Amino acid sequence: MEQKFRLLRLTDSLKAEYAAHQLQGPAGIWWNQHREALPDNTVVDWNLFHEAFKGHFIPLGVMEMKHTEFMQLTQGNKTLKEYLHAFNHLSRYASEFVRSELKKITSFKRGLGPKVLKTMGHTKCATFNEFVSDALTQENYNTVYTATKTRKRDFETGAGASQSSLQWQLGPSILL
Repeated sequence: MEQKFRLLRLTDSLKAEYAAHQLQGPAGIWWNQHREALPDNTVVDWNLFHEAFKGHFIPLGVMEMKHTEFMQLTQGNKTLKEYLHAFNHLSRYASEFVRSELKKITSFKRGLGPKVLKTMGHTKCATFNEFVSDALTQENYNTVYTATKTRKRDFETGAGASQSSLQWQLGPSILL
């Protein structure tokens, strides 16, 4: 809704009217009943509408659970993209930790896996997007490095196994 408000450049009271007009079904019924319960001549601005809506549809207990989930979020076995998606989804429940670029970067770093954090821990990126871009690049480098190392090890293991198999078949004197 707030994206639409920026586009339409609505006043706070028009924001509330516009948002209320978008409600359908049970949400629309709830709003009509809520509005009727307010004292006559109550000016419903965006803040009043927003708080009433959140209070009814997103209980405080859910907000606290999501806040805790955000605080405990780590990359774990997730790719950086999966971690970023979860971070962005849960950050709306912990807005105090993402209000500035620095706070957002700090919160994101807190949950990074050790491989990426090892190289990104002291990075001084100015924006969150720059930090994420650098971290994605680093994760890709780590993936390529690991794959190369695995192929090399597999090749060496396979070559050693082939040589000993050949030695067994031909006997030690032929390989010398």
